[in-house]
Amino acid sequence: MFVTETSHKKYMFNKSNYNLSFIVRASKVNKTGKAPIEVLISLGDERVVFSTGKLIAIELWNKDKQCVRGVNSEAVVLNEFLKSIRVRIYEEEIKLVKYGFAVTATLLRDALMNKVELVKEETILSVYRKHNELQYKQIGLGVSKGTYANSKHGLELLEKFIQEKYNRNDVFLRELNRDFIEEFRVWLLAEHHLSHNGAVKYLALLKKVINRAVANNKMAFNPFANFRLERQIVSPDFLTEDELRKIINFNSPLPRLERTRDMFLFACYTGLSYIDVKTLKAEHLERDNQGRMWIKKKRVKTGVLSRIPLLPSAKMLLDKYAGGETLMPIYSDKEVNLYLKDIAILCHIDKRITYHTARHTFASTVTLANNVSLIVVSKMLGHSNVRMTEHYAKLVDNCIGEEMDKLMNTYSCD
Repeated sequence: MFVTETSHKKYMFNKSNYNLSFIVRASKVNKTGKAPIEVLISLGDERVVFSTGKLIAIELWNKDKQCVRGVNSEAVVLNEFLKSIRVRIYEEEIKLVKYGFAVTATLLRDALMNKVELVKEETILSVYRKHNELQYKQIGLGVSKGTYANSKHGLELLEKFIQEKYNRNDVFLRELNRDFIEEFRVWLLAEHHLSHNGAVKYLALLKKVINRAVANNKMAFNPFANFRLERQIVSPDFLTEDELRKIINFNSPLPRLERTRDMFLFACYTGLSYIDVKTLKAEHLERDNQGRMWIKKKRVKTGVLSRIPLLPSAKMLLDKYAGGETLMPIYSDKEVNLYLKDIAILCHIDKRITYHTARHTFASTVTLANNVSLIVVSKMLGHSNVRMTEHYAKLVDNCIGEEMDKLMNTYSCD
């Protein structure tokens, strides 16, 4: 995993191909007839000019040889000083490359002026923490609590991996390479028992943090280069029309099951996620000039606006619980999923049902299967693009195909 001394030497010979020259500009001559000797560093399209702090009479400067004319003591001292600057910049370049910095003209200047602290090397966990701290400040400003929670857990997993795998508290950015990424992926799958998509989620978070470090010139290369992160397509569970009818007709003397059923059905009729139902307020309900009632609410997860016409069945559920502290009865997400498991058993539905199943059911059985267009469904779900909605259409097609397969023998030509 770690960068060896041999690889350090390889870096040392990987020069950044900068050009360094000294310039004395007539336009900067002062009243005494002297002008500052300046350093010009150019690297690619970047040019940085800064003063050496030394002045010289313009006629004493040899532009071609980049030195002071003459052999007197003042000329000798100035030329030695300029030579020392050239040597120091070369030495600073070696240090920067060795410690994993992406060398720029600005960075060389800052290193010469002792503005780059090589001793305080950046580590992956420190950079990850800074990322999370910034994300925490943005909660409610484009970042959801769920997104921050994922980043926080991603950091915890990385900390645990480094401790278990390398018996260390942290790893320097310059030590990261493709092997580190691959070992973390295997650890997430084998040791932490995550699914393929679960591992991809936390690798993607790490990639985001590393991309930021590379962009800020804290790393010489990106260990995620050519490392593909591909999610496996997982078909979400949704209720068929028959299964949905079973839950609509389900009755229970137990208040918790009745309220859970109503919470679930409200999501089936609106497509709202658990957190969006939980945070739904009267201010999110609007009536248009044609008398239609709408839910207009930004999704907590993404901040994208959902615009959903309120179906009569959903309106009846809101009326049923009018006057309560919340528009709909709210249990914790764990309690809801536990009660839904009981409802599925009592309704003889042989399928794992969670609260999110209701959102999938709205997208497929309630809307797309009833010829609501893909674009309209996408807008109601608050998807940022139609591609996120397309897999629901494929599910509906598959479901229709499976149902028609059952009729093949009945209406065969035999």
